[in-house]
Amino acid sequence: MKTPTKLVLLATILLLPLQSASAASFDCSKAKSWSEKTICNTKQLSSLDDLLAVSYKKALTAASETTALKASQKEWLAERDTCTDVDCLKETYTSRIAELNDIIANATDTSSDNNGWYKSSAQPSLVVRDSPDVTGKKLGNVPPGGKVKVLANTGKNDSIGGRSGTWVKIEWQGKSAYAFDAFLEKLASQDAQPAQPKQSSGNTRTIEGVISSYECGDNCYLTITDKRGEDHSGLCAADLCTPWNDVAAMPGSFKNRKVKASIGTGTQYDGAGNVMGEMDAFESITLLN
Repeated sequence: MKTPTKLVLLATILLLPLQSASAASFDCSKAKSWSEKTICNTKQLSSLDDLLAVSYKKALTAASETTALKASQKEWLAERDTCTDVDCLKETYTSRIAELNDIIANATDTSSDNNGWYKSSAQPSLVVRDSPDVTGKKLGNVPPGGKVKVLANTGKNDSIGGRSGTWVKIEWQGKSAYAFDAFLEKLASQDAQPAQPKQSSGNTRTIEGVISSYECGDNCYLTITDKRGEDHSGLCAADLCTPWNDVAAMPGSFKNRKVKASIGTGTQYDGAGNVMGEMDAFESITLLN
């Protein structure tokens, strides 16, 4: 059992929405044992039982050998029913969910069936985070219909907005990030690949001036004011821009810095990966002071 997994699960428990006493995965009207009745009457335990049911179902789908898994689940149920207090039940559920998630993650590592391109169905948008949980730092948003590439299933289940699902590792702006798969739909192969960035036409020009502004929307833009006071705006595509684009922010120390920049042609994309058009793009930027 992995301690980090348990910590994430415990954090998830604290964030679970309040649910009714009938939210357990089994029929509470037929509850007989003390543990079953306690689960039905304790909101956190009821939510944990829901999470475990989702994990068990996914583990059955992922596992190559289900007989052993079913047997271990029966043993776990017997162990659960030996608990005599709520803390014991919480610990028993947390440990079992961690075990099931490990089974799912290990199976995912050997199969890429669920990897590939997906589109967002979230309203108003799908949140992308730097870790697989709702407390992870928000990196950005994917609009409805926007495309993301799923790299791996983390095996970490959750319930968000009334939907149960799993956190998946995705490719986001050239880096790894995480999203909740209950709001993702698999794309057909012919729809999967996003438009590819257009290479520079080779018709570049060079200017010198100062960085006057930087801002990001679906794309990140830089404005350089030349020696004559004329503003030149374009896509921030130079190597210098890469760390800024990753966080959609330029360090304040670069404001009014003197630079030499080459300008070519780049392609704008909307949040769904669709081509919006062409415009100037800063291909290289050299600091002069």
